[in-house]
Amino acid sequence: MSKKGKSTVHHSTDKKNDEPKMPINFDTLPEDISMKIRKGGKIRRIVVDREACIGAQSCVVVAPGVFQMDDGNLAYVTDPEGEDEDTIMLGAQSCPVLAIHLYDKDGNQIFPDE
Repeated sequence: MSKKGKSTVHHSTDKKNDEPKMPINFDTLPEDISMKIRKGGKIRRIVVDREACIGAQSCVVVAPGVFQMDDGNLAYVTDPEGEDEDTIMLGAQSCPVLAIHLYDKDGNQIFPDE
């Protein structure tokens, strides 16, 4: 829950439904993951593993409408609708350490291949 104004991000979802069980507050970025959900299309969930991120910024160069860098030079998702799906996929593929994971509406990982 909340401590000193910081919100906790809950990642639990209904496995048959791609929507979170409860609203997720992204006003405060979690330290190890950044995730947002798209409303439609094949790519529904965009996840950045911030522990794996090395700050190469290639995702931001390719898809600046979706990815940005924080003050610690780690990528995070800003607007999941900020680019088309091809550009989001290219942004994820551009990451040299594969820190960006993409999922479909059923929760199956689209990229990188498992």
